[in-house]
Amino acid sequence: MTIVFIAIICFIALYSFIYIPDYESYQISDWMINYEGGFVRRGLMGQLLLSANTIHTFDVRYAILIIELMSYILFFYLLFRIFTKYKWSLLGAMYPIACSTTSIAVYRRDFMMLCLCYFSYNYFFKYLSNNKSKFLLISIILISISIIIYEPVFFVLVPVLLMQYWNKEKNILKSLCIFSIPLLCMMFSCLFRGNAEQVDDIWKSWIPYITQYVDIDNENIGLAIQFLGMTNKEVFAMHYDITFADNPLLATTTLIIVFILAYYLCTHIPIVDKYNKSITSNKDKYDLSKVICFQLLVQLPMFTLLSCDYGRTIPISLYTAFFIFHFSKEYGIIMDVTTIIKKASDNIMNLINSHTLFNNVWVYIVVVLFFPFHTFVPSLLYDNVIIHSLEKICKYIL
Repeated sequence: MTIVFIAIICFIALYSFIYIPDYESYQISDWMINYEGGFVRRGLMGQLLLSANTIHTFDVRYAILIIELMSYILFFYLLFRIFTKYKWSLLGAMYPIACSTTSIAVYRRDFMMLCLCYFSYNYFFKYLSNNKSKFLLISIILISISIIIYEPVFFVLVPVLLMQYWNKEKNILKSLCIFSIPLLCMMFSCLFRGNAEQVDDIWKSWIPYITQYVDIDNENIGLAIQFLGMTNKEVFAMHYDITFADNPLLATTTLIIVFILAYYLCTHIPIVDKYNKSITSNKDKYDLSKVICFQLLVQLPMFTLLSCDYGRTIPISLYTAFFIFHFSKEYGIIMDVTTIIKKASDNIMNLINSHTLFNNVWVYIVVVLFFPFHTFVPSLLYDNVIIHSLEKICKYIL
């Protein structure tokens, strides 16, 4: 199964370069947002790409895909190192991506942001361990840049690290001062979310550089750029309609089931000892549980009105939880996630552990195979790695 999942992961990367998205798609136009109409959220990468284009013209789509591929490779390299260290089955590292079996372009900046999260956590926990201010400074800079690049990353970076800093200093005012720059970056990203004039300015800034690759008369303004012109009310309504409008009860029930199964798959990753040829249950499940619960809770805005891409937001919660767990162990830091969340997490884990069935590796494998996952709200019956893989094989190979 590990070999099959690695093949799927490779196919996901290859797919993006065979079926290249156009400039109008969210996948490409999200990277094209820039500061040509003034400061706007998510504009940093687009400004850098535009500046590079002024030096030497190139098809920005290929540059975006190369950045995504490099981030993708680096991300899995870092993740696999963690899983190898704790002898966790690599299935637990791959299932959130492999079960969806979509293009890496669909994830847009996600893998780059996850890599930035990894290094932000690393330097922050290193600071907590040895109290050297330079590591705190590096971490705060990385966090701030991450928020400017993609502001939703705020939810998985700032709450958990702010809480750890407060737990160390026991001074809320000092804690807020230390995190003032990331907080200001988030505030400005929310305030300068874009308007109709900026949408026009941003798109016009790209026209001289993309006309040689497409017929610009037949090319619409990029969807992600158009998105900047929407009001908060329109954004909230769109996300609600995509997720809940057709059948709110079914959509809510489906999401709860997905959260429960994802929680189980992350906390019960089997420990594989290839030398002794043994598979045992995860001894760190309680520590993993409390971090995962915290990360999922702080991401609630992204699971309701701020996003509808659950195939992107859920993996970010899970993968950042793995990073946080790893660095807390690496640097000997006891994680503080509030007493309420810790007690709730322990109670959930005690309930699961009371049924020995859930510690069976074959149950884990069955759940992986039938885990319902999709970019948007999944179907419990048709969105799993078996169906998704068969669809891809029939469409692109047979």
